Order: sequence, then C-alpha cells, then structure tokens
Amino acid sequence: MNHSPGGKTTAGGTGLLRRTSTRTAAAVAAGTLLLAGGGVSYADDIYNNLDAVIDATAEVMPLNAGGSSGSTTLAVQERNADGKNGCNLTGSTALTLNLASSNPAVATVSPSQVTFTSCSDTKALTITPVGAGSASVTARQVSNTTDGTFNLAPATFTVNVAAPAPSNTAPVLNITGVTSGGTYTKGKVPAALCNVIDTEDGNSTFDAKLGAITGTDAATGIGSQTAFCSYTDKGDLTASSSVTYSIIDGSAPTIGYTLSPTTPDGDNGWYKTAVKLHWIITEEDSPSTVKPTGCEDQTITADQVATDYSCSATSSGGTAALQTVNLGKDATAPTVAADGEAGIMGSNGWYISDVNASFTGTDATSGLLAAVQTVTSSGEGDAVKVDSPAFTDIAGNATPAGAASQTFRIDKTAPEVTSSGPTTQPNSNGWYNTDVTATFAATDLTSGPATPTQTGTSQGQGEAVTVESPAFSDNAGNTTPAGAASQTFKIDKTAPTVSFDSVIADSYFGSTAAKPTCTASDVLSGVSGSCVVSGYDTKNGTHTLKATATDLAGNTTTVEQAYTVKAWTLKGFYQPIDMNGVLNTVKNGSTVPAKFEIFAGDTELTDPALARFTAQKVTCSLLSLVDDIETTTTGNTSLRYDATSGQFIYNWKTPATAGSCYTLTMTANDGSFISANFKLK
Repeated sequence: MNHSPGGKTTAGGTGLLRRTSTRTAAAVAAGTLLLAGGGVSYADDIYNNLDAVIDATAEVMPLNAGGSSGSTTLAVQERNADGKNGCNLTGSTALTLNLASSNPAVATVSPSQVTFTSCSDTKALTITPVGAGSASVTARQVSNTTDGTFNLAPATFTVNVAAPAPSNTAPVLNITGVTSGGTYTKGKVPAALCNVIDTEDGNSTFDAKLGAITGTDAATGIGSQTAFCSYTDKGDLTASSSVTYSIIDGSAPTIGYTLSPTTPDGDNGWYKTAVKLHWIITEEDSPSTVKPTGCEDQTITADQVATDYSCSATSSGGTAALQTVNLGKDATAPTVAADGEAGIMGSNGWYISDVNASFTGTDATSGLLAAVQTVTSSGEGDAVKVDSPAFTDIAGNATPAGAASQTFRIDKTAPEVTSSGPTTQPNSNGWYNTDVTATFAATDLTSGPATPTQTGTSQGQGEAVTVESPAFSDNAGNTTPAGAASQTFKIDKTAPTVSFDSVIADSYFGSTAAKPTCTASDVLSGVSGSCVVSGYDTKNGTHTLKATATDLAGNTTTVEQAYTVKAWTLKGFYQPIDMNGVLNTVKNGSTVPAKFEIFAGDTELTDPALARFTAQKVTCSLLSLVDDIETTTTGNTSLRYDATSGQFIYNWKTPATAGSCYTLTMTANDGSFISANFKLK
C-alpha cells in the first residue's frame, strides 16, 4: 500500500477494519456523552496520559494483534469549576469508576474498576490487543462520596489494533509547537508540526493543517483554533491527532474618563456646582470580552462627602489598571455656634479678665479648615459682645464674621477708694482722746462696689496716727488692696499724770490743815490749763479731795485723797437736867442751869464762843417721863465756862408761858448738839 502524510489510503485493503484517525461512531458517541453533560461545569477532570494535554478529544492508542499490551495512567486534575476551590477528594471521600472496552473482541482493559481517594492518586491501565479493529475505552462513575462533580471525558481513548504483521509496526504521531488547551498571544502562535515515528517507513515531520479561528472576536484574530495531523504508513496503519488551542488578546483594555467641568470650582479639589463623570473603556482586539466593574457614569448635583468612584475592566487581553476618581461637592457654607469661653471668673457672673470666646463651626460635607476658633473680648461692661470670626470649609465656602456671638459681663478694674472723713470730729484743740473711726468710700463704674463704704479704726496714739482704708471689692471680684487711701489724726488716749503737793491728815474740827495744791503733766497733747483741787471741807465728817487735770485732747485725770474731820465729844446736860427724852418740869420764868462739856479728843475746850443755845416751843407729849427740876438759879440767860467746875454753864431763863413745852438745844460749832425737853408749870 501507499501512505501519504495526509493519512489517506491509496490502495484497497485486505478485509480488515480500515484504520483512520477518526473514532468509531460508538467511540464518538461515548465521548460525547461523557463530555461535560451538555455544558455543565465540573470541579475536577479524570484524564489519561496518552498525550500532554487534557481535553475531551479521544486520544489514539495503536496496537498490533497478538503483540505487546499497551498502557496508560489515569489521574485527577483540579479545575475549581463548580464553585468548590481545591480538590474534591478531601477527607474520607472517594470516587469509584468502572472501565470498559466498547469492543472486547478488539481490546480489553484491566483493571475494570478503580477507586480514587485523593487528587494525587494515579491508576495504571493495561490494554491487551485481541483482534484487528477499533474500540473505545471509557470510564463510568459508580459512586461519588464527595460534594463535587467529575468530568470523565478526558479519560476516554481509542484503541486501534492492527492485524498481525511482523514486518509492520504502527506509527506513532505527535503534534509539536502547540499544545492542546494551550493559550497563545495573538501574533505569537508557534508553528504546529506533525512528527511521525515509524519503524519501517522512517521518521518524518510535516506542517499540521490549521482550522478556522472561531469565537466572538474571530474577525480580530482572537478565538479558538485546531491543528490536525494524520499519517498512514505503508502497512496501511493510520495514526491521527489534533490539538485545539486558544489565541488570546495580549493587550489589556485601557480606561479613561472625562469630567465636566474639567476642574473643581472650589478649593482643595472640591466642586461647588454640579459635576459629571463619564468613563471611557477602550479594547481594540477583544471588545466582546470586556467586563467592566463599576464604571457607571455619575452626575452629582447634591452636596456629598468626597466619594471614590472606581472603574476596572478585564478582557481576554488582561486587566486594565483600576482607575479611581474622587469627587466631592459642597456648596453649603459652615454653620457657626457659640461653644464656651475661657477667662478669669470673678463673682456674681462677672469676669475680671478679657474673655476668650470659643466658636465651633460645623460642616457636614467637606469639613472645616479650622473647626474651633476663639476671639478675645475688648473693653468692659455689663454686656460685652464678642462676635464669631469668619469660618471657611475645605471647599472654600465661607460664613462671614458675626454669624454667632456671645455676651459677657466683664469688669477688669478694681474700685477707686477715697477718704470721706472721720465719723466724729476732734475737739476744739484738734485732738481725739479715743480711737477714731475713719470712713472710706469706693466707686466702681462697671459692676459697682460690693460695699460702697467701709470704716477703719485707728490704733495707738500720737500727733499723726494714720488710718488706712480697708480692702474694697467690686461685685465682679476685683479688689483694691488695703491702704489705697488714708487719713491722719491727732490722738491722745492717755490722761495726764496728777499728784497732790501735800497730804491732809485726819483732825478734829477746827484743826484741819489748809487746802493742798496739785501738779499735773501730759507728754503728748499737753495739759489744758492747770491742775484743780476740789472737795476741800473743814466740817465734821470724811471728806475726799480731788486733784483734777485735763489734757488738750480732753482726757481727764482725777486723783483723790480722803481725810476725816472728827466731831467734838459733848457731855451733858448734867443735873439738874434729865436727858434721854425725860420731860423736865419747872416753873415758868425760872432760870435753869444747863451744864455740859466739850472735848476735842482728850482736850477739853473752854471757849464759850464754841457753842450756842436755842429754845424751841414744841408740843407737849403725854407719853414722856416727867421729872421736876430740883435746882434753879437766878440771873439772865448767859453762857460761861466755869473753870472751878470744869464745865460750861448756860443759865436759861424759861419763858413765862405756863403749860407750854420747850426743847432746849446746845449746838457746838462743829455741828454736834445735845438737847433736853421742858414743860413749864
């Protein structure tokens, strides 16, 4: 027979099944049924290693009847295509498959059943040629304890068994340059070559036939393409193979955008007016494969915080770099509110210092350049107003100064203190003799003095005693310290020193010493006038002498000296007159001698001038004891001292008024006296 590189048989056969690269109808049908079940995606593939690619195309194993057995290996390939990442065969799961030949008269497979327990498992298969012909070896799932599914189509292969011909070995055909399932960039697809190894005919290489590019973007040279090879040797044994690969776009899409207006009309990248964002995605080679993410056009009319708008895109050519546009719109000026103050707080709600008023701005969108600002008050008063400064947000919207304000009571000035004089006036000499209370007044034009007037009291004495003002506070708590004002006074609180120049001793009436003089001195204001002695008396009794002096401040000192003027001792009346309330009876007109003595201590006095007599008519008492005068005398009434008897004798001539009663009294010059009662008969 004659064999051509195209795999066409040029002469008639010997009655055996013609061997071509095309699978039998049964094999094709079986492979089709196992090929992902009508578009279903599978997690993992079960494949053979007859060629270097894993696909649904049935590979061909050429054997000779009666010759050596062929072999291949089944293995697991992870695909992550049914939503489960990684290998399905995890834990204690297992997959059991039955293996069968579509025509055991042509070839058999051993073992007939295999079990996979992990993705690293491999199962060796032995294919025994029986008779000339073609058969398909397929796998069927018996049990599956995993949560995933398996694609069994890549496990299928065709066995072509040639009749015994010791002089002809089946050719081996491989496609090189491209691989099944391979991916190549447009313009860089390797040349596909058919490489034949044939023992009898020799080795050869020729170009593979290329199918048309298929797919949505086939017109741009992007899609799927198949390379075909077929070879029939001189012994009429045919080997065929095909490789399907992908031609991809090697350039990723590009992303751009436009803004309207093109530049922000606010500050720091912010818009104050409406802004439009339009995305532009460009893909020259595979536009149908573009998959944008995000990329929605935007029209921003309302205020919004700075927001990222992103656009990303992929295509068969790759992934475009993520583009992000940050847009914020703020057309609203900040709001401003008073937010506290700082200063030195005094009393009654007054500040005694300038006040730092705080104002807080609020901006819900772009935020503020300065969220808090302070303004310092100026001046003093009951209502000092502090206006807020201008606030500007990051977008450039400004709220003018004065949008908010705070009012404070501020008094930074302490009261002014003046002297308003003493509460009492000095004497005519300009001196005080007591502590002086001085009055001070405070004035405060803002908060007013807490106490308008206060007093201060002097201490000590002297020609210039200073009284300082006490501390004054206003209603805000400002204090003027003590001593801001003062008054000076002449104060002498010490009385003069006074002493007697002599001392009067106790004495009897008539012998009292002369009135003494006194001496006074005053070291501060000086004595006013001279020292005066009073209280001098020579009468009977205890007398107190007073020496008095007054200084120019009006302080007076009085010292005393006591002495006694003793009364004389009177003795009598002696007989014939009865004493002690007895009513002496005597004939009227008679002369009765009244006898008595006067002593100054132990000294008897004898001068008749020291005594005098009086007689006074009185009412006669019926209750008095009565005693007659036994002895009378003659002569006129007179008083004499009788040296012989050592006594005074007063001859009292009684009135000639019978029936009347009289009291006769002798009074000595010292005021002492004795008396007796008489009834005239």
